[in-house]
Amino acid sequence: MCGISGFINKNLPENKKQILVKGLSELQIHRGPDYSGEWNKVANAHFFHQRLSLIDGNSRSNQPFFNDDFVLCFNGEIYNFLALKQHLPTVNFTTTSDTEVLFQYLIHFGIEKTLRDIKGMFAFSFYDVKKKELFLVRDRFGIKPLFFVNNSEVFAFASESRTLAKGLQLKPDSYKTMLSLNSTLEGSSSYTLFNEIVNVEPGTVVKIASNLEISEDYYYKLSDQVDANYHKDLAKKPKSEIVKEFDALLSKSVDEMLVSDFPMGAFVSGGIDSSVLTAMAKKSQPNIQLFTADIVGKHSEYSDSLALAKHLDLPLHKTEFHPEDFLNHWVTATEYNAGPIVYFTNGVPISRVAHLARQNDVKSVICGEGSDELFLGYSKLMAARYKKALLLPQEILKKFYKIYPALNNYLFPSESSNLDSFNVRLANGYKSEMLYEEGSELFSFVSKNEQKYYLDSFEMMQKHLQALLYRNDRMGMISSIEVRFPFLHEDVVKFGLNLPLEYKTRWTTQLHNKKHPFITDKWIVREVAKKYLPQNLVAKKKNGLPIDGLNGVRFTKEFFKNGYVVQHLQLDDATLDYMLQNENPYFIGKLASVELFGLLYDFNESHQEIQQKIDKFSKMKI
Repeated sequence: MCGISGFINKNLPENKKQILVKGLSELQIHRGPDYSGEWNKVANAHFFHQRLSLIDGNSRSNQPFFNDDFVLCFNGEIYNFLALKQHLPTVNFTTTSDTEVLFQYLIHFGIEKTLRDIKGMFAFSFYDVKKKELFLVRDRFGIKPLFFVNNSEVFAFASESRTLAKGLQLKPDSYKTMLSLNSTLEGSSSYTLFNEIVNVEPGTVVKIASNLEISEDYYYKLSDQVDANYHKDLAKKPKSEIVKEFDALLSKSVDEMLVSDFPMGAFVSGGIDSSVLTAMAKKSQPNIQLFTADIVGKHSEYSDSLALAKHLDLPLHKTEFHPEDFLNHWVTATEYNAGPIVYFTNGVPISRVAHLARQNDVKSVICGEGSDELFLGYSKLMAARYKKALLLPQEILKKFYKIYPALNNYLFPSESSNLDSFNVRLANGYKSEMLYEEGSELFSFVSKNEQKYYLDSFEMMQKHLQALLYRNDRMGMISSIEVRFPFLHEDVVKFGLNLPLEYKTRWTTQLHNKKHPFITDKWIVREVAKKYLPQNLVAKKKNGLPIDGLNGVRFTKEFFKNGYVVQHLQLDDATLDYMLQNENPYFIGKLASVELFGLLYDFNESHQEIQQKIDKFSKMKI
């Protein structure tokens, strides 16, 4: 994992250019503390790279990687680079890195074939010096971030929106910022809170031609992986063969993602996903280190993580996370998140686990994200199977009241007339709705009764997962930690998308989870896990690293007084008092997250100033 950035100067005044050069040189040091390099051998193009060395730590693999004709800035890992290297027998390689393989592959085979052949997580820029063409590429699932700005003065790109916002001195849009109360930023693969900053979408190539015209093309769409024939082939196989095939795919993915010339680690929670990956990893990395957060109090799952470590006879490092630690690290997390922390407040303890890993000389870890989306691990999805039965009395009442339409509409208003729901749909750009519509056509080959669950997976892989990946990148990179996701190997994803539902969820006679009793989630993951883990970990229910977070914070009026929220919503003292006394504390906490972001990115207040405000005017509920 590294930081990449650069710009093509159109008409940037010299003072702004120097600010931008300084910003791109310095603002992403946390992403790559091992080396900072730049390339500026032509008049209007300038490229930067901050390196986190994981493969071939020698200086010969520093970036930007260039020759007389091409310049590459690469962030990520190409897991099949050794296989690709065999297709370049005439090249005299000078390094053992995946960077040089990618560089030479692009030169010899071009963008299109390279993107068909490489497997991994990546974001890179590739500049053709002679043609003056620049290509920006983001990986298939959006694991590695990439943003750009294109205005009359400059085309600029970077690994983080924060870098562009500060380097180009951009202010966030106040309307978008307020809408982020609805978690719009976390789930978006296309926009940021800064109007000029664009998020390169997963599976996309952005081309900047010599005349500075921009074109964007998809080289990968998740929809293309939905395959009725593959689904039918899987459905014909015996259960034992399906489990064996998944075991082989996941094990291969883990092996590929452990490639590193430096010590590897694993983020573990005691949950089934991280546990089975770690058990698989031990086969090739017998000394892999485990890292976890002990959420001190009622949410603690430390005993499960400890049980995994003891079972595998591996060292477990823990960081204790007390409720007040959220207040102590909230500002820093918001700064690097480049947006209010609204939905995934557990990103704050994740940032502390990353810090712990770095303290123990680990640069890269594996993590279990993607499993819940592919194999239906979320409790709300399983509980939906009971919904019809549980709501039967209400449905009977609805039918009765339909005799009196006016009364029925009053008691059971249509969701389509709910303004709050409309605002959320609008703020999220109808992404979920459009994905479900697209998915219903793609999965027309499965039964109507089952189709909903395939659509849930299809939608979550392109929305909810984006939020998780964004969180893990930002929170890990605060401490220069790369996170790898074996469940998001291309082959595992295609298998999971097309897997018959019976291998994802199954009815059981056991009380598996009080949120969905008698239904086993992620059945195939648990079935494979039986080979590696004790039964108590195989049966572990999903908790998702819960913390009190915004639910647990209480604020006085002075926290908001003369601040960002009051100014933009034009709240007077009486309104502010009434809101704090009568609204749901969780909503107030969300508003406080918006306040922190506004103070940082609009008012340009320092961390110290904001932390003093938090210390004086907020506290955790006892």
